Amino acid sequence: MKSDNASGRDGTHTFVEVTALRKNFDGTLALQGVSFGVARGTTVSLLGPSGCGKTTVLRSIAGLETPDAGRVRISDTVVFDSDGGINLAPEVRQVGMVFQSYAVWPHMTVAENVGFPLKIRRVPAAEIESRIADVLALVGLEGLGARPATNLSGGQQQRVALARAIIHEPRLVLFDEPLSNLDAKLRDQMRTELKLLQNRLGFTAIYVTHDQEEALALSDNVVVMNHGLVEGMAAPRELFARPTTPFVANFLGFDNMFEGTVAWIGDAGTGDSSPSVSGGAGIPIGVTVGEDVTLRCFWRDGAQLARGAPVILAFRSERVTLGSPGGKDEPGSNRYEGSVEACVYLGTCQDYLIEAGSMRVRAVGPGDSTFGRGERVAFSIRPEDCCVFSGGQSLGLKGLTEE
Repeated sequence: MKSDNASGRDGTHTFVEVTALRKNFDGTLALQGVSFGVARGTTVSLLGPSGCGKTTVLRSIAGLETPDAGRVRISDTVVFDSDGGINLAPEVRQVGMVFQSYAVWPHMTVAENVGFPLKIRRVPAAEIESRIADVLALVGLEGLGARPATNLSGGQQQRVALARAIIHEPRLVLFDEPLSNLDAKLRDQMRTELKLLQNRLGFTAIYVTHDQEEALALSDNVVVMNHGLVEGMAAPRELFARPTTPFVANFLGFDNMFEGTVAWIGDAGTGDSSPSVSGGAGIPIGVTVGEDVTLRCFWRDGAQLARGAPVILAFRSERVTLGSPGGKDEPGSNRYEGSVEACVYLGTCQDYLIEAGSMRVRAVGPGDSTFGRGERVAFSIRPEDCCVFSGGQSLGLKGLTEE
């Protein structure tokens, strides 16, 4: 079935369009109206914790799961539409899929595994043999075609699965946590190889992962999911720097999060309640955390904000600057003092837990820093490194007391 919103070949239009997908498993809403698009030749990652619905979305696109409602379009073909009664079979959707478990057939050789998609399409034997040789060379498995697939290492078996997924030149390749069973070093290597392969072949891809590093490294855009909903969707750098919700911030490593209230808006001296955005950084505001500590921040949400409104303040541990206590405050800085409660040496850096009154701040210092447990330390965070979210939901966090 043709769509009136078919993709262009320049990547400016969506090649994959997922609209309002819903899925219920025995009374549990796995998907609650998921929508997003993927431009031609790009990679989009579905990122989130276990059980958030990302694999259900992937299987729905592949045709391995039937949603209760919604619509899926691939290129100019609507492959699923609950209202229109359309649900194309997986084999006619022209997608390749790489699973977490490799899913190689143990009774077949490497070549037989890789060539299977062509065999069931009745491609001539001579062409199958030629294309197997080409794709094995492409994924670094040349010369291993005659070997039993299960005699390979985990990394090599995943290459077999990848070769099998792309040998029939699908218009879309789906990855379901393909690297999660590999050790850390091999996972990093395969991540780089996948990126190079996608750049070389230019296929469109949707990649499911719970690992933020994988999502940021491999993707042109990242969709963060939580409880069957899309919490945030943006390019990796944008999402990493400016997460859209407290959940996205926490999941992407904003490990300092505090409940607070708006103390002032605009110039703290004038108390202007409706200032204009300054220099693109946002509206300057003060956020009171705990009883009497007010941090300088910027409000970038664009929504109306009032004094006394509940907010959530978040910043990354690596953005916290450490120093010796007793120094002078720099103009505009958020500087406090506390004591080191814990220090973990990680080689290139040290991970600190600093107690400042009723608050614990996580900070990252250089590997050769000398602050020890129980020592007093000054720490500061720049206003532009703070993210502020509206909302009154409880995070179970205590306030900060200034020293």
